[in-house]
Amino acid sequence: MENTITERAAWVAAFIAIEYLLVLAAVVADMVSGIRKARRKKQATRSRALRRSADKLLRYYNLLAILTIIDVMQISASLYLRAIEGYNLPSIPVFTLIGSMGMAMIEVKSIVENGSEKEKSDIADISELIEYLTKSDHLNKLIDILKSLKR
Repeated sequence: MENTITERAAWVAAFIAIEYLLVLAAVVADMVSGIRKARRKKQATRSRALRRSADKLLRYYNLLAILTIIDVMQISASLYLRAIEGYNLPSIPVFTLIGSMGMAMIEVKSIVENGSEKEKSDIADISELIEYLTKSDHLNKLIDILKSLKR
């Protein structure tokens, strides 16, 4: 079934709106990850960090707006060529799609880094505990206690 230009434009607009919402979701997920990390470390959540997230979202949306303008230009050209010249070119907002995917990947990387910092922190705590136990007489006492429980 053949779509009219208006139907194609509506689908493209919906697609772009979804891209913007998914970037918002990625930034919110990163922000929640940062808040959880702060709570694990028993740190207060600062408004400065929340402002940074809002600023990051605004910078992302500024870039997405520019990419969307470029997409509108290329989609307008493809619709013109379709209507006037008869060329059947796809009308996909390629630049907005690539930009939003890149932004989402940055946020995924940030979320993974927040999680891996916790693991690094836990490993450091364990290594400090082992070092403390091996340098003191506590390890021998612990071994003796364990041996007495075994009997």
